[in-house]
Amino acid sequence: MLSRYRALAAAWIGFAGLLSASGSDADIAALQRQWAARLVRTESAGTLWAAQVVSLRSGRVWIETNAALRMVPASNTKLITAALALDRLGPTHRRTTSLRIASAPDASGRLPGPLRLVGGGDPTLAPRYHGGSWEQVWKPLVDAVKQAGIRRVDGGLLCDEGRFRGPPYGSGWAWEDLAEGYGAAVSALSAGDNVATLVVTPGGSVGAPAKVRLDPFPDLLPVQAAVTTAPSGSPPSLQLLRLPGSSQLQVRGRVPLGGERVLENASVPAPAVWAGRLFQQALRDAGIEVAGSPLLLTAEDRPRLQPAESSWREIASMASPPVGDLVREMMKPSQNLHAQLLLLAVGEAASEATTTEAAGLARVPELLKSAGIEPGDVFLEEGSGLSRKNLVTPRALVRLLAHMRRHPASAVWMASLPVGGVDGTLRHRFTEPPTKGNVRAKTGTLQHVQALSGYVTNAAGEPLVFSILANGALASKSGASPRATLDALVADLAASTARSD
Repeated sequence: MLSRYRALAAAWIGFAGLLSASGSDADIAALQRQWAARLVRTESAGTLWAAQVVSLRSGRVWIETNAALRMVPASNTKLITAALALDRLGPTHRRTTSLRIASAPDASGRLPGPLRLVGGGDPTLAPRYHGGSWEQVWKPLVDAVKQAGIRRVDGGLLCDEGRFRGPPYGSGWAWEDLAEGYGAAVSALSAGDNVATLVVTPGGSVGAPAKVRLDPFPDLLPVQAAVTTAPSGSPPSLQLLRLPGSSQLQVRGRVPLGGERVLENASVPAPAVWAGRLFQQALRDAGIEVAGSPLLLTAEDRPRLQPAESSWREIASMASPPVGDLVREMMKPSQNLHAQLLLLAVGEAASEATTTEAAGLARVPELLKSAGIEPGDVFLEEGSGLSRKNLVTPRALVRLLAHMRRHPASAVWMASLPVGGVDGTLRHRFTEPPTKGNVRAKTGTLQHVQALSGYVTNAAGEPLVFSILANGALASKSGASPRATLDALVADLAASTARSD
């Protein structure tokens, strides 16, 4: 396989040789040879690389290999989702969570009918966005219930996720990911990233079963635990699994004797009901009792809603932060749930599609056309990048990145990207000059996939846009890893003194 990369290096060197003899062209040719040499030394000879580098100032292509090849982009998919949300919804658009009643409380404060909590696709109903407190998450709605004179709700709580139609998972998501926090189910009524905390405490001796529970609701879903206590000092290792069609969470692995409890995020299979339980608990903490367990209301249920829609009165609403902020909160940590919710928000208004996801994806061609991207260069099944059926070319991502630098929402777009050595998924990468604080890019990682696309300014002040995708990347004990190679390629760009004429 090494001969394959020698051939690739030769191809790049041959391309460089076609350039004129000017100093600028010589510097670009040297950069091309440097990249080709790095790929020869990468640890995984079977890795398929595709890349393009373009000068933002001149539009000139500096480097490209397999730039028209459709590759699995992993979370580089989020670049398209973010651009779509900013372009179609606008950076100031907000998502709204509503609380409604269809009857008035009696003189004693008893509400005979239900409370109806209507989700609007706000991904920020979580303590980290509200001072670290669930009480603050729900405070506007709890205060409204008090102000309405309601002291007890006899009709229970309806958890309405009907603004979005379709399955609770993105198309193409792998079933083995769905128990993990990063594969959480999606709902118009989502709270706390749709994950519960799995608390694992070691037993009293090596080999003893560990104690496993869910927080804050131990009875949220059945848990089958097979976690043992390992020797002191050994690393914890946990695997979460939930079979398709089952609510049971299987937990396997080991935790060290005498170690601290281990916390893991476990996705909840019915996120709207999960949100309802959290809201119901907030009401109870405020002295407002709600009868029964929360009930789910889907898009299919809405036509049968009783009483009719016109009878419901809104008593409170909560607006999300603006979409510009939501995009940043999605892009910096690469949050899958948030990405899919933004795609669904784009598709919400369409009625002709079978699912809200399909309606959102139907808007992608408009964005591609405005960015000058070939229609066959992008194929998406969902908005987060979890699907391995998503396909994108490097040249499409480069054109999208260049387009968004000229977009009216350019400042918001640039602020959303992780910054090398500073924040997000690049906090611990590009930590030294000239890349620290200079690289702004979206990462992408799946098993055997590495991706990075974004911007860097080189040592000569030349602004560059790049996309590098690696598929079939396997770990090895020799040579540079695909991710290390990818980072080195970007560092080469930053250190280069080449300029476009």
